[in-house]
Amino acid sequence: MSLRFICGALCLAALYLLTACGSNATPVALSNSAPTSVPTRALPTNAPTTLPAQNTQAPATAPALAPTEMSAPSNPTPLLPPTEMPAPTQNAARVPSAYFGANTNGEVITNDQIRALAILGGVQMVRTSVTWKQVEGTAGKYNWSWPDKGFKTLSDNHLEPYVLILENADWAATTKCGPVQDLLAYDKFLRALAARYPNVKYWGLYNEPDNAHGVETSSGGCFGGDDIDGNGKPDYQDYATQLQIAWRAIHEANPQAKLVMGAVAFDNFDEASAPQGYPGGGKGGIFNARFLDQLFAYMQANPPPPGEKYFDALAFNFYGIYGPYWETQTQGKGITAKANVLNALLQKYGLEADLMVSETGEDSTLSGNQAQSAYVTETFVRGLSSRIAHMNWWTFQDISDSAPPPTNTWKYGLIDQNATPKPAYAAYQTASKLLRDAEFVQPLQVDGGEGYLFNNAGAGIAIVWSLSDAPVSLSFSANTLQLTDMFGVTRTVSDGSADDKDSAPGRIAISIDQNPVYVQAIQ
Repeated sequence: MSLRFICGALCLAALYLLTACGSNATPVALSNSAPTSVPTRALPTNAPTTLPAQNTQAPATAPALAPTEMSAPSNPTPLLPPTEMPAPTQNAARVPSAYFGANTNGEVITNDQIRALAILGGVQMVRTSVTWKQVEGTAGKYNWSWPDKGFKTLSDNHLEPYVLILENADWAATTKCGPVQDLLAYDKFLRALAARYPNVKYWGLYNEPDNAHGVETSSGGCFGGDDIDGNGKPDYQDYATQLQIAWRAIHEANPQAKLVMGAVAFDNFDEASAPQGYPGGGKGGIFNARFLDQLFAYMQANPPPPGEKYFDALAFNFYGIYGPYWETQTQGKGITAKANVLNALLQKYGLEADLMVSETGEDSTLSGNQAQSAYVTETFVRGLSSRIAHMNWWTFQDISDSAPPPTNTWKYGLIDQNATPKPAYAAYQTASKLLRDAEFVQPLQVDGGEGYLFNNAGAGIAIVWSLSDAPVSLSFSANTLQLTDMFGVTRTVSDGSADDKDSAPGRIAISIDQNPVYVQAIQ
């Protein structure tokens, strides 16, 4: 971790939100424009900069709280549109398979109770890792004991493995995180890896390869500098070469597999590369802001053979502190803005790839449980609006107080160090329960707030929240609304009841604060 990411016309006509603060709610188009300005917000001095080593020890304490399954809304029906609403869009997109993911430091794999919590919480994908150094410590001699057990455990429990390939073998590279010298051995290892684990469809090549400050600060990769291995080539060229070898090796061993580039940090830029006006001038940063431009330009100038690619998906990490910066670069909020910038970069260099988020999270100690929970809902919903293929929360369990500092202070988990679910766990569970089988229809323009519209089996679900301390008033065409808060607690508001702020028959107005709410009409 590095803290620094078609319904037919009749069906969709029943899904539209009515008004926000008295005005019609209308679709908002997302922009893929390139960055145009620089941020002004400073970064925190205590931002984590490394990914904790994989912990294979199971927690000693069993969960003290077992959450219950959240019940589905009773008799959901479409949100009925007013007659003045525009024609519905035909651009609905199903929520991707295995969209809801989480990172593990080993606990989801090794601890049965924690794995059960992950499954009950709605986790579909689990990010883990394999190290070349551990598997092939001696050239030609493989030790598959850890991945044999770990990957099988995930697949047997219907959890999609997303595996980062980390730590070069000592005998094949001068650093664990940078360019590989013995590329033939690298190719052979990757072929053996992909062939042995056909159940693994997502292989990522180094975490945060855009690191420009070498082994000491690396959280997985270090290709962001000039020439760390002294071979006379820029390190981004070496990374492109390894991507090309990896793509071919993995696809020939398992045609169903996908090679994921990164995840790149693409945040916390260093002084040497930070754009003018970047927060803090890049002081304390470790990532090369020009890495993707340099890498993509090289790929464009050196296209792979016909039928081959450098990568299938581009993974990136996102943390909320950087949201305001990306919002100055393009349209969209938080992770949507960053995704728009990355899509624009891909388009600029003629590259096509899905986007996926390898890490995103919020520290409950720093922000509080309520804010962490709201971040879960908002970020996963925004990700769906951005057509992101997979979103992985970092990390499923809090890092223990007994871990080495500063990692012992990182409390990003959905469950705490004693395996007790935090409020954010309920927020994650609610989002997964209500949206995993839905279709994203469109963003909604909500004065003073933010909203998104989904279709689940013909029933409309609107997720809305205020963007400030001031609540927003929303009016719907319905006789009864079911409101589900971000923790899964439901209540109903009937037309003409005391909670209905709209006196017109057949319309219900409700007040929404900064905490996201799911709105459905029921019979």
